[in-house]
Amino acid sequence: MTGLRDFSRRIEAIEDTLASAAAGMFDDRIPIDPAAPLDDLSSVEHGVNAMLEDVAALREQDAARTRQVEEMLDITQAQARSLEEALETIKNQRASIAELSTPVLQLWDDVLAMPIIGVVDTRRSLDIMERLLGEVSARQSRFVILDITGVEVVDTKTADHLIKVTQAARLLGAECVMSGVRPAVAQTLVEIGVDMTALRTVSTIKDALRECLRRLGRHRGDPQVRGQQRSLQRPKGD
Repeated sequence: MTGLRDFSRRIEAIEDTLASAAAGMFDDRIPIDPAAPLDDLSSVEHGVNAMLEDVAALREQDAARTRQVEEMLDITQAQARSLEEALETIKNQRASIAELSTPVLQLWDDVLAMPIIGVVDTRRSLDIMERLLGEVSARQSRFVILDITGVEVVDTKTADHLIKVTQAARLLGAECVMSGVRPAVAQTLVEIGVDMTALRTVSTIKDALRECLRRLGRHRGDPQVRGQQRSLQRPKGD
């Protein structure tokens, strides 16, 4: 080691470099002449430069991790948006399927018909009730035909769901007539002791419409209704 050379200039360079680092600029380095002999201040200069190299490397690693996290966050957010869109699509598809599986038809003035196909569980019965009551309220219908020709199995719960639908419709002023009760279904209902006396049942949807028109004609005294009822009573081929 030799005596200190250019002491003031080198101290100033060290101070400037550390000030830049304190300001967040870690690219500055203390200029060192590799050909100059080493002295007591050389170890400080090399130590500060080594420290700045380490800090710069750590900052670069941190920046790389931050970019990686941001990229992963962008991917996660994109996946979340895709999932939300998929869930919305599924929701809309379910609504469309529910609407198609529970159609409400207007067969005549004040007469609606709902053909029911498939299994009537709790969720399905709620869909049926919501859609039917909405149509009854919107159209101010007086009669509703529930056709269960497409319902192969009717147990106690299914019958209870259907009875609740008719009761809810009655609260809105609409009487219900059930059609399409199969022999096997009728036998099952008798065996399990379901009380269907509060519900008017007929064989076919045609019979149900005839019954509704009969009641409408009785209430209104409408000759057009009576004529339509007579047309329904004519045998095929006339």
